[in-house]
Amino acid sequence: MHLLRAEVSRLQYRPRVVVGLVSVLLLGLIGPALWMSNARPYTDQEVTEAVQAFEEDLPRCPECTLEQYLPDVWGLNEVVHIGVAPWLLLVAVFVLILVLVYAGADFQSGAITTQLTFTPARLKLLSARTLVAGLLGAVLMAVAGIASGTVSVVWFVALRGYADLAPGSGLLGALIGAVVLGMVVGMVAALAVFLFHSGAVAGAVVAVVLLASLLVEVLGWDGAPHWVFHATPTRHAESLVVGLAERGYEQYPLVRGETLSRTESLTYFLVLIAISAALAAVTFRRRDVKN
Repeated sequence: MHLLRAEVSRLQYRPRVVVGLVSVLLLGLIGPALWMSNARPYTDQEVTEAVQAFEEDLPRCPECTLEQYLPDVWGLNEVVHIGVAPWLLLVAVFVLILVLVYAGADFQSGAITTQLTFTPARLKLLSARTLVAGLLGAVLMAVAGIASGTVSVVWFVALRGYADLAPGSGLLGALIGAVVLGMVVGMVAALAVFLFHSGAVAGAVVAVVLLASLLVEVLGWDGAPHWVFHATPTRHAESLVVGLAERGYEQYPLVRGETLSRTESLTYFLVLIAISAALAAVTFRRRDVKN
């Protein structure tokens, strides 16, 4: 516990942590500008044009409705699931980079050697650093999520009023999922640094894994084996934040087909952390750490 408190106190004196907090705060504040234009109400001109087009097409399309001629306007549910949640997934990649830099700094500078002189219990150091890295990731994602969610809700009320606020928008679930994802990202990043004894190498390995995962998604799921969908970390990250991830990209409305649930994704990441911790414990304990 003393070592854990010492690791937490170090966060207060690391300039990278302050830079990271400011950066994710800015990302959270500017993110809503990318999607809130979709939540604006209809203008009189749009309604007039829609009515005119509807009346012109009505003789040859009696089953058509006026809503089909109006532009898509997002409710708060769409704002959360198509705007806030995907944005937080991008922020999570940035948080991953920040934690990799933070955890790898001591290996790059050789400070880890000095610390091992005073704390020879390597497994305790590994555990404390991993937990603090998870805490850092969770805090960074919480800052970004709260900023992005708050700005989106305030903006939505300014555009539509309180009457259109949906009680089941899923915003709280998305924020909690983002915080959990931040903790997972932080712990995995720290364990990767201890596993490879280098922040740069760990970052390269993580980048390869993410790129491979995205490549499989870009190529399409139709020809991919069934297990690939359930083994891809990017889709499990999406499941944690959005609430579920489905096989394909019909993101909204969320159709209950072959999906990933938050429970399955949380289990997936717990197993991933356990395996990474076991491998990192073995390699870090046996490695001769020198400056």
